[in-house]
Amino acid sequence: MRRGIVSKAAVVTTRDSVGAFEALGFVGTVVEDGLQASQAVQSIARSGRFGLVLLTSDVADVWSGSAAARRLVVPVVLVIPVTSSASGAATVAVRHLIENAVGIDLVGKMMEEKSHDTR
Repeated sequence: MRRGIVSKAAVVTTRDSVGAFEALGFVGTVVEDGLQASQAVQSIARSGRFGLVLLTSDVADVWSGSAAARRLVVPVVLVIPVTSSASGAATVAVRHLIENAVGIDLVGKMMEEKSHDTR
């Protein structure tokens, strides 16, 4: 990836969550199992177009990605919680990391979006 070029952010997630991420400008990839998740992450990494790849926690639970893929410098592969009931220090820490990295409270926006969907 060349310096000075703004990287895109991608998300690998389920059909239920992709819309909220796409509304925030992420390029979404919908997967249904661990094999599809691994293939999606590899494809995104090889493309060189993305600086950040988010995996929602439900996808990460079944992702069979290698330890090497999880340690990529570019793109950064980050697992984020997807349920509005997620709480605790880990969620707060991840929320702040994402906000610092992308400039918006993405987890808060996701939780807000989910609460609107349930009304």
